[in-house]
Amino acid sequence: MPKPAGTCGSTKMRILAIICHNSENGRQTYGYDIWKTMKQRFHTYMNDSDVGNVYHHLTDLYTLNFISRVDESPDGRCYYRITDEGLALRGRYRNFIDILEREKELN
Repeated sequence: MPKPAGTCGSTKMRILAIICHNSENGRQTYGYDIWKTMKQRFHTYMNDSDVGNVYHHLTDLYTLNFISRVDESPDGRCYYRITDEGLALRGRYRNFIDILEREKELN
């Protein structure tokens, strides 16, 4: 059963963690990159057709003002940044940042 609009479950928390972690490490984040990270690090969205689900969550997070977008980049990608409101939720996605940090240490 789908969650009500405007709620933030674990998938959105993972996405916020990815955007936040990338930002803290000097990397820009775009939708396909988020999908690849979800697949590789969190073993979610394993099918190629699942990439659209990531964009649905990104739209929700943007609407909730947890992320912002940069639509006009030189390479044509839409990049995402975490907002102050998104950073305020860090306690909810900290465990996912910890996973990303552990994975970084192993590589």
